[in-house]
Amino acid sequence: MTNDTPIPAIMQAITFSKYGDSSVLEHQTIATPALSDKDTSCILVRVHSAGVNPADYKVRKGDMATMVKLHFPAIPGLDYAGIVAAVHSKYSGPLKVGDRVYGKTADMQDNGTYAQYIKLDTKLDLVVPLPENVSFNDAGGVAVVALTAYVGLVPYGGLSKNVAENAGRRVLVIGASGGVGMFVVQIAKLLGAHVTAVASGKNKGFVVNTLKADTFVDYTLSPLAQQLSTKNEFDVITMQWLATMEKTGNSRKPSSNQAVYSVGNMTSMVGTITWRAVSSSRRYKFISSIPVSDFPVVAEWIAKGSLKMVTSLALPLADTRKAQDLSETGRTVGKIVLNP
Repeated sequence: MTNDTPIPAIMQAITFSKYGDSSVLEHQTIATPALSDKDTSCILVRVHSAGVNPADYKVRKGDMATMVKLHFPAIPGLDYAGIVAAVHSKYSGPLKVGDRVYGKTADMQDNGTYAQYIKLDTKLDLVVPLPENVSFNDAGGVAVVALTAYVGLVPYGGLSKNVAENAGRRVLVIGASGGVGMFVVQIAKLLGAHVTAVASGKNKGFVVNTLKADTFVDYTLSPLAQQLSTKNEFDVITMQWLATMEKTGNSRKPSSNQAVYSVGNMTSMVGTITWRAVSSSRRYKFISSIPVSDFPVVAEWIAKGSLKMVTSLALPLADTRKAQDLSETGRTVGKIVLNP
């Protein structure tokens, strides 16, 4: 193992040993992960910011127990931003101790990012150099949501990587002010599509002025079925959560050649099933995975400053219960992050 400064034998982390509400989360002192002889492609990162995603509380509650097999006690968390603290002596990649990095774990795992240190496999996990103009807090919550939005719009939604080919294509984003929704709006615009964004009227300024949506629909005024007329045809319709469907009411059914999909990873399953019943789409799609191999184009936009990252709240690790409770309300604008 190669490192310039001593790494403590113990660290602060959030763990849970059974499924339940946020009270099962414990702020504990545990052993710092170490790089073993077999970890030749691994690095150790000192986490400065860890993103809070809806998947985190879904896993904690046991809603995804059939899909995500955990060994208790487990550490939640997928997103991170931090500094490389150590690299394996046989690691031959470009990263070095002291480099600023961000990304996400390849999958949900026992040892997540709600901790002061995390071991990452550079061949499996997403590890990207962090531009100097991007803060740890903004980067710490970006990978899961931005990658989900991109995968939904291009591989799943059918938008082209060629901006010119998307001229005239229309995207409907339900839940536009949330963590995933704000990136769906921005990426669809970067790809040249026309975006109609659905959110609460109190967030109109953020969605229109910051995210640059073309058209705004306030779901609190009346059901979408009443606000979207027969002239509203969309090539891609995205929805993030069942709660959004419950608040907005039934939206217009897409024509048979339109793509309807839910973004926000596996935890959206209930919501997407509900939406499928409403839409009757022949091209209904559910995003069950977000491969890290699709991230380079997103990383390039972030490096150029083309994507705005909005962190609404940064909390200390000790306030993880509060962070997950707020996330579970489904009413936060932007992202919540933890500072281990």
